[in-house]
Amino acid sequence: MELKRTTQLGFLLATLALAAGACSPTAPPALDSAAGPPESAAAAAPARPTTDAETPAADAEQALLAGPAESRRYALVFGNGAYPHGDALAAPTKDAALIARALNVRGYHVLVGIDRDLAGMREDIAAFEAMSRGAELRLLYFAGHGFEFDSANYLMPVDLPAPVTGMSDQDIRVNALRLDQLVWDLEDGAAVLVAVIDACRVPPTRGGAELPGLAAELAPEGAILAFATSPGRVAMDSLQAYGVNQDHSPYSYYLASALASPEVQTWDEAFGMAYSVVKNQTGGAQQPWMNARVNRFPAIGAVAAASSGATPAPLARYRVSPERKALGRYWAGESLATLRLAQDRTRPDASLQARAAADDPRAAIALARRWSALEGREREVMALLEPLAEQGNAVAQMDMANLLSAFAAEDSKGRSARYWLAQASAQGIGEARTKLALADGDPRSAMEEVIKGFVEHYEAFAPGIEDYQ
Repeated sequence: MELKRTTQLGFLLATLALAAGACSPTAPPALDSAAGPPESAAAAAPARPTTDAETPAADAEQALLAGPAESRRYALVFGNGAYPHGDALAAPTKDAALIARALNVRGYHVLVGIDRDLAGMREDIAAFEAMSRGAELRLLYFAGHGFEFDSANYLMPVDLPAPVTGMSDQDIRVNALRLDQLVWDLEDGAAVLVAVIDACRVPPTRGGAELPGLAAELAPEGAILAFATSPGRVAMDSLQAYGVNQDHSPYSYYLASALASPEVQTWDEAFGMAYSVVKNQTGGAQQPWMNARVNRFPAIGAVAAASSGATPAPLARYRVSPERKALGRYWAGESLATLRLAQDRTRPDASLQARAAADDPRAAIALARRWSALEGREREVMALLEPLAEQGNAVAQMDMANLLSAFAAEDSKGRSARYWLAQASAQGIGEARTKLALADGDPRSAMEEVIKGFVEHYEAFAPGIEDYQ
């Protein structure tokens, strides 16, 4: 039996035709019902309150984004970029604003500190501890300079007394924050702590062995530590180096995209998605790393729903967010490259098999696409696709969904086509978003979701359509 694969142009036309009778996706899960924030929170946090529709300005020193009254999820977000002595970073303040908004939409009360000196960071930490006491989940996010020194990791405020690479032992101990101490303090006042560290790891000159970046950090019980790259490695400060016209770090950019996807419901799913895209886009140069000591990964919280009864926006007025567009275009490029490889008959199957055995995902997916057209090779196709899909490759996830849908089958672990559609949709695949809407929803309210999926699909593939043809 042949794997039913819709061509890109055919899918676009089919989506337009189906829009009039489409249906909506499953509603995201509601936030846990719980007591609201402490009454003393406002007094404890000397911050400028903003509405939950605002995003903190990149030049504001401190801002508070209030979440729903019943929410007991809190986040402290730092973005430090205005370092002196030639050590300034362009991305952290923008990354902090992006992450703060994404968390606020997920129902978090977010205290944001931008370009904070040591006293300012300590002030923010004290205010955050007071306002979030008894929280069901606390989150710490830091973007800026950070490095390991004397077996401990340090986060850098912006008032450093010397260049990062010229700080003395005493400079570091007196003018930086120890991450382990901060994590222990914040974890003590909440059921769960999630710490996300996206530091541009420039190592200081410190006499002994030169270990770039941050060291592996052990999580205390009840904590999840997520780093933008693996221990001892350097994280990128900007996506510009990878052809994406955004002054954001790869990790924060794609983590924000994961948080914006309703299909991503738990923190391990969000970190897994960011890991997959960052590793692929940087060619393995940057591989996010996580250490967790929790019985189960907590829910992120529901994405704020659109107002009920709203009329779907016309197609021309819908805009894909920059981070989701970049994510979709990345995977679209991978899909087209894989399709070209599958159609290149100068490369025999044996050549693709050898490359696939050497962990080349494009070769494995290309081979699966060839074999999907052959009768009786469905199990071999699934054996090629399923491991890659589990590793977060969205092209493999979409192909798995199409394969399972074609045969009304399940994979080796009992997962259906819908499961893989949800995984691919979370990674910006518009085709998956549309097919989920058609499969799951209410015909009376589905058109907007189908249109969103169509526009995402078009935005992702438009740059490569002419080259492919």
